[in-house]
Amino acid sequence: MAQTKVVKSTNEEDIFESLSKKNEGQGNVTIHQDAKMRVLMDKKIAETEEKQYITYLGYRVQVYMGNNQKKSKTDALAREKKIKEKYPELTSYLSFVSPFWRLRVGDFRTHTEALVLSKQLLADFPEMNGDIYIVRDEETRDLSLETAK
Repeated sequence: MAQTKVVKSTNEEDIFESLSKKNEGQGNVTIHQDAKMRVLMDKKIAETEEKQYITYLGYRVQVYMGNNQKKSKTDALAREKKIKEKYPELTSYLSFVSPFWRLRVGDFRTHTEALVLSKQLLADFPEMNGDIYIVRDEETRDLSLETAK
């Protein structure tokens, strides 16, 4: 069953003010930056200030995992390209968590949905046999997109 939690982002204190604040017994921070940086930061904060997010546990199909320092990233990207040619609508997630490169595809709420895709991938790419696994993964989505469905 999917687990959900709603997280509301807020802007309690400006990062620039927080860093520049003088506190007794602590060092001073002086920020030298282009004035456009504050404008960009304020714009980004305003865009995300009132957004709500939903996080749920779901499933993805892992199609690659490797830790070869010289070629794992290249192999994962090549595999992603190959899968995207056959399934262009499929969302892919390439990640590096030392020392492993991982490629996972799909966003599924149930194990059964992920199982269907894994069987299709095995049929279409038999050379990936042994590399395809269903894994639990956490997904965060904008709540306004979830309720619009």
